Amino acid sequence: MRSFSPSGGGVRILRGKWRGRPIPFPGSPHTRPLSERAREGLFNSLEARTTLAGKTVIDLFAGSGAIGLEFLSRGAAACTFVEKDPQVFAHLKRLTEAWGLTAQTRLVQSDVVAFLQGAVQPADFIFIGAPYRYWQRKTVLQLICERGWLRPGGYVILEHPLYESYDEWASLVHKARYLSGCLSIFKIHGPPSPSEAP
Repeated sequence: MRSFSPSGGGVRILRGKWRGRPIPFPGSPHTRPLSERAREGLFNSLEARTTLAGKTVIDLFAGSGAIGLEFLSRGAAACTFVEKDPQVFAHLKRLTEAWGLTAQTRLVQSDVVAFLQGAVQPADFIFIGAPYRYWQRKTVLQLICERGWLRPGGYVILEHPLYESYDEWASLVHKARYLSGCLSIFKIHGPPSPSEAP
């Protein structure tokens, strides 16, 4: 569930097999999709480092599903969407069914921390798009590291406010500022070092 003011419409796939396809989203008091500029920058950065084709993705706080759908459009094999809000979750379910993606997607209605404390199914990419005022981002990163949610060579992408810094994390490989937020990319090989603990 993204971290912004209510918004509907105006979201589309940027590249890949569904390029230009609109992503309907009714909006929510606590969520709006990541901007096109930020999404384009994110995927440019990822594709400069690795390939997306055939990879698996977990989209945490999935909201509109724009991140996971963009991965699928660019060749990812499968995506798990995790979303707590019942109305947003129901919309995601309808959307993936309408797009014929039931075989490529898994939808989980859950709190993100509870999900990460459950049965581990590792992925190649994990996107964390928590609400702006969410205070457990480092806990989420810690759980991903400690419980083995990321496959070797995989990446975690964290959306966070400017006032949060992750420069002390040795696994940080890239960060980009946009408007009032940041995207930080981590390549995590194992449990965080002591300096990376929440």
